[in-house]
Amino acid sequence: MIILIKPTKEYEDELRAFIDEMIASGDTHINGSGAYEEYPTFEEWMKYLDSYKDRRTIKPGSDRVEGSQWVLVDDEKHRVLGMANIRHYLNDYLLREGGHIGYSIRPSERGQGYGHRQLELALGVLRKLGLTKALVTCDDDNVASYCTIESCGGVLENTVLIPGETKPVRRYWISLE
Repeated sequence: MIILIKPTKEYEDELRAFIDEMIASGDTHINGSGAYEEYPTFEEWMKYLDSYKDRRTIKPGSDRVEGSQWVLVDDEKHRVLGMANIRHYLNDYLLREGGHIGYSIRPSERGQGYGHRQLELALGVLRKLGLTKALVTCDDDNVASYCTIESCGGVLENTVLIPGETKPVRRYWISLE
């Protein structure tokens, strides 16, 4: 079954394999990974994730907000298919360009509908938190991502060029009601 779970030690090797595959495919910043690629060990990454589970523990002035990390898995094959980082509310930075959900699908698993499934499940998490709409963004040239967002009900608000960036960002709102 394809499910969205919190990261667990049980999936540590699969999570590292996911990150390695993403990097090998040319991704230097892995959307939705909770910056796992920046941490040498699973334990250090989990400690980092713990630092933004509760808004009271987030350092003032940080771009971070309270959020949760999720992993899309095929639990029958014990395979990590994707990762999603869910922000429980938006600050100015996330409202401009990051949105409520960052996500990615393992390169070898793309084109099979997993992005749509993962985004649907992530939207369900936001619904349970009581949100009525979600902002989801992607680079303007990421056709697979914007098709996924649109297939989940995303309505394009605008496309913006973020200062210091070279690619425009598409900003979509999805109703959760």
